[in-house]
Amino acid sequence: MIPPDTMLHIYEIRGEMVDISVPDPPPSFIGIWNEEDFSYLFFTESEDDYIRARVCGNSLSSWSRHEMKYSDWQTGLPSNGLSIGGFRFVPADDPAPESDSLLLDPSVVFGDGSHPTTTSCLKFLQQVIEFGRIESMLDLGTGTGILALAAARLGVSRILAVDRNRLAAETARKNVRINKLESIIQVEESEARLHIDRTVDLVTANLPFQVLRDLVTLRGANLHRFWIVSGIDRIQAGVLKELLTEQGYSIGNESIDAPWVTFEASKQM
Repeated sequence: MIPPDTMLHIYEIRGEMVDISVPDPPPSFIGIWNEEDFSYLFFTESEDDYIRARVCGNSLSSWSRHEMKYSDWQTGLPSNGLSIGGFRFVPADDPAPESDSLLLDPSVVFGDGSHPTTTSCLKFLQQVIEFGRIESMLDLGTGTGILALAAARLGVSRILAVDRNRLAAETARKNVRINKLESIIQVEESEARLHIDRTVDLVTANLPFQVLRDLVTLRGANLHRFWIVSGIDRIQAGVLKELLTEQGYSIGNESIDAPWVTFEASKQM
């Protein structure tokens, strides 16, 4: 767990890096986040000399450093845990977690439970699983794995959690492992579109609109009884609802926490 007052040193580098291109990283290294044409390297200490050595002589053209407290990067879990609906999440280093709690270490990855889209997805997840007899689930854009963990706790027996970002996939795997859910949840570092044709009962997708729009038009997007969609605004939600309706889905419950919209869609199979 990263303490809230920890100072993060975030290096923004033009060009895409992967972990294997970071030889012998210093102990302060947290991980890499790739986003479009940039890579963001996270450290708990200033590592200018290391970055200069990495950037010189390769195709990574420029870099800059930003500093902020971890608590300013994301809220993080309170030391006494967080309750959302019927779920209880506690820090991974909690010395005496209650038996029904889920351990969570978000690191610097999205999905600590504080964002409105995560909260609404968790609430819809509980409703859909209790109503729909869900046995299998595809969690696209899993982040920390928080939705997959919650689904496993509710009895879903086969879950594939997918994230294209290596740091997110590694963080999700860690959270699966510390909760001893490896037999239920498989985590893959991969593109969401490569898995949409898997036949599962439920798809959860808290993703950018452009990714969601492409997903719901792919062949195989109609193989699932339920969708929970989030990470979008009202106008974007309208577009996605229309696309899912064309695939034979009925639009169900909706949650709005401006500007964020989450909705559920279902179909008879």
